[in-house]
Amino acid sequence: MIVTKTESSLAGGLLRKWRKARHVSQLDLAIQCQISQRHLSFVETGRAQPSREMILKLSEALDIPLRVRNEILLAAGYAPYYPERGLAAAEMAAINQSLRRLLEHHEPYPAMVLDGSWNIVMRNKAAARIIESCVPDRSLAQIAVHGQLNFLRLLCAPSGLRPHIRSWPQTSRALLARLRREAAAYPGSPSESLLRELLDTDDFPESAQMADSPLQTTIPMEIDAHGHCLKLLTTLTTFGTPQDVSLQELRIEMSFPADDATECLLRGRFATGPGQR
Repeated sequence: MIVTKTESSLAGGLLRKWRKARHVSQLDLAIQCQISQRHLSFVETGRAQPSREMILKLSEALDIPLRVRNEILLAAGYAPYYPERGLAAAEMAAINQSLRRLLEHHEPYPAMVLDGSWNIVMRNKAAARIIESCVPDRSLAQIAVHGQLNFLRLLCAPSGLRPHIRSWPQTSRALLARLRREAAAYPGSPSESLLRELLDTDDFPESAQMADSPLQTTIPMEIDAHGHCLKLLTTLTTFGTPQDVSLQELRIEMSFPADDATECLLRGRFATGPGQR
């Protein structure tokens, strides 16, 4: 395969962009990858043609997302290295089963699986019951795009969960901080575009956008549902060694009761209702 100087420059420019985003110097990256700083400089400026192996080595050192590693390879004229399979693919059967088992075992506490764009790809019955107790089916259909429900839009939409989130000033501030962290760690990601989209609305109060004082240790989300207040703490889980683009981007959001009253409600009143969709 012949790689042109233009292709080499594009790939080098992307590597340089990510090196700067990671705040890593040329010298430090060169030492880590056991190459000369001069050669790395030539790669970044397009004066040297990076091999496929070199791109993968530099990408690994910079912890570049798998999707972007494929984009850099394509920019250099190489085929993508990492596959991107949907959860319905035969090769993902074990992953699919593990996710469903994880969601089921988390009952009666809510849990859901989100993709890299914050779309809900799976949810357990507890999560479905809480959502459906607050948001009518018609509103859910209006919020969904092409039948795909986006968790961020569901949270922030006036017809979604936002009117039911008693802790919205605090919750929105924590959410905004998380979006900013993700956007900074992954330039050009869906989190970055969603951050811009939401900041252009009135979804975030002015207090949520203040960054000069520290956040609390943790902020329970307080949701009014069926006349009761659910106080939930949320944890985030990802796969440890993903070698598939889609798999790396999946996040499992699992919520736990923040007080005894919520524990009783989740095991009592909210333990029955609409099934998993």
